[in-house]
Amino acid sequence: MKKYCLLPLLACAFPVVSSPYVGLEVGLATPQHNIKVNDQVDGLILSPDSTDRFAGLWVGYAFNNNLALELGYQKNHHYSDNDTAHGWDVELTSKQFSLAPVYSWSLFNNRDWTIKLKAGATYTQYQLSANKTRNDPPFYASKSTNELGAIGTMGLEYHLTPNVTLGCNLKYQADSYSSMSMMTFAGSYYF
Repeated sequence: MKKYCLLPLLACAFPVVSSPYVGLEVGLATPQHNIKVNDQVDGLILSPDSTDRFAGLWVGYAFNNNLALELGYQKNHHYSDNDTAHGWDVELTSKQFSLAPVYSWSLFNNRDWTIKLKAGATYTQYQLSANKTRNDPPFYASKSTNELGAIGTMGLEYHLTPNVTLGCNLKYQADSYSSMSMMTFAGSYYF
């Protein structure tokens, strides 16, 4: 009988230490892949592997001070390669969804600085397009694919207030189509 009396107390106490949060990040990403567009007529090989900016956002639920679960979205724009002399433009864009548990711990006892580790699964939609404008008629081709992959993140956060954090992260994402190294600056708001 005594065990059943504690169950409602535990159910009421859980929301006190847990909280939802939202975050926004911006950063630089460098893709690594074997994607190439060959123009046999002009003897060109183009690969869209430039370092470029991206933006992402996430929602999370912190179960306690050390453990959380995050659902994220990231859009990578315009990894491109071009040859203006021949009129070629090759572009790779991606939209990525991720689900990952997050483990964090305080660097010092005052909880101002926190180290975060995250590892999870990704679903990425890739769109590759190539066009040659100096052609009569102009040439355009595109290919899209959807891939499952993994992501790992290591970051450092500073708590400006109990509800607001700023931080920087190093991320690595890989799937069978491409992999990506990222450096981000992020902010979170805990409700």
